Amino acid sequence: MPSNISCIKMFGKHSPSMDDGSNVQDAIISTLGSETSGGSLYIVKLTKPLDLNSSISSISQRIHEVATFNRTIWTADYHFNRSQAVIGTNLGAALVDLETGMASWVCRSRSDVFAQQIVHSGNAILCGLRNGAIVTVDVRDKRESSSARFIRHRMPCSPLDKTVGDFSRQWFELSGNIYPSCTVKMPSSISCLVSLQFDDNYFLASSMDGSVKLYDHRLIQRGAVQSYEGHVNSHTHIKLGVDPSEKFVMSGGVDCNLRLWSIKSGELLFEDKFSDSVLSTVCWHRAERPMRVGDERKSYKDYLYQQSYGFGTWLGSHEGLFYMHWP
Repeated sequence: MPSNISCIKMFGKHSPSMDDGSNVQDAIISTLGSETSGGSLYIVKLTKPLDLNSSISSISQRIHEVATFNRTIWTADYHFNRSQAVIGTNLGAALVDLETGMASWVCRSRSDVFAQQIVHSGNAILCGLRNGAIVTVDVRDKRESSSARFIRHRMPCSPLDKTVGDFSRQWFELSGNIYPSCTVKMPSSISCLVSLQFDDNYFLASSMDGSVKLYDHRLIQRGAVQSYEGHVNSHTHIKLGVDPSEKFVMSGGVDCNLRLWSIKSGELLFEDKFSDSVLSTVCWHRAERPMRVGDERKSYKDYLYQQSYGFGTWLGSHEGLFYMHWP
């Protein structure tokens, strides 16, 4: 790839609620961009495993460049109801037609979109910004025109918005079909957003000060409905990983520790250090279908042994790729 990979998302012909790995057909890959060129969006065909020992030409036939943009691409997500992806950039968020490569802006912001998550059956997109805001963008009304015709919104500034020499700034502006009443403000830049599939009114959010919280769209004005203590972060994009049963959330930290919490109770269930670098990506082993279990403490102690395949998690860091397995 011409620059650093910023995001990989798997997708197929079936709804993402189907967790059978055989449904996965392809992956979208976004690249960050460099000093000389912007980020790009690719599709990789995964109907067969990539043979990295084969010729470059045979590998390149499996990789299709959808579009290149003159801006930084921080994140991407796949819109399973359409042949589209959504990208988060240093200028806002856009829907990208995967067949034509045409982009349609849905949100313009001077604060970079660091994290994204499609919610509400594909009708809305959560955008996590550099300034700590999480905004909900309605994408049912797709706008093809410039941001000048978007609905403009003014929202209160946080300390992150007040750059040197402009401490009197009270508001920041963004435009799009946004629900201001659904906006969340976290203490630092947004690192990751994960929507829960059993009920996508709930979503997990983490920020670069180490905060990890669970929100309910229906109770957004009351703040987080659960918090997860012990996470360590100060400046790094670190992913959250939710297991197929949606009972546990796992994440690495800048202290190189791996932690696992109960989503429901917020209790820290597991902590270990086995890497000398930050475990910045987490991917749980796919089960044949979403698993439902009862009590979290019982789940953690007994459920691991009741499943013949056990729990398995892929973890990535600068040091390498790890696979953690509880037999």
